[in-house]
Amino acid sequence: MGLFDFLKKKKQPEVDMPSTLEAGMASQAEDFIGAFSQPGAPIDSAALDYSEASLVLVDQVLEDFFQQQAPLPDDLHFLASAYVFETARREFGGRYLRGDDDNPFVLVIGPDSAQVGVCAMAKVRGRAVNGPEDSLAFFYAGIAPVVQRGVSATLI
Repeated sequence: MGLFDFLKKKKQPEVDMPSTLEAGMASQAEDFIGAFSQPGAPIDSAALDYSEASLVLVDQVLEDFFQQQAPLPDDLHFLASAYVFETARREFGGRYLRGDDDNPFVLVIGPDSAQVGVCAMAKVRGRAVNGPEDSLAFFYAGIAPVVQRGVSATLI
C-alpha cells in the first residue's frame, strides 16, 4: 500500500457539472478535504478549515512528494491547488479566469484598477518538486500586502 493510496476513489456516479468556475473550484477544494478524512491520511482533515494556517498542512502533503522525489499526481495537484485558491477567495474574494499551461486557472482579486492575479497551480507543483523554497504558506502571506496596497500584480 502506497503512502497516498487513500486518495484513490471508487468510481462515483456521474453528477451535474458546476455552473461556474467558482462553484467548480469550491467543489474540488471540498474533495481535497474529503480525501484526507480517510483513515491513515497523513494530515487531519478537520484542520483544513480554509485558514492561512491550514496551508502548512498542504505544504506537509507536498513535502512528502519532494522528499521521495515522486511525481505529483495530476488529480492531487488540482485538488491541492483548488484548496489554496479557495482559501484565498474566502479571505479576499475574487473570480477565476482561465490561464496558461503552467497556471490553467488564475484567481483574480480586486477591481479592474488594482487586480491581483494569484497563480497557485505552478506554485503547488513547484512545492512538490522544489521543496520548501516554494512554500505555499509563504506564497499566501504575500497576497494580503499586495491587495492592501491597491496595485495590480501577478503573484507566481
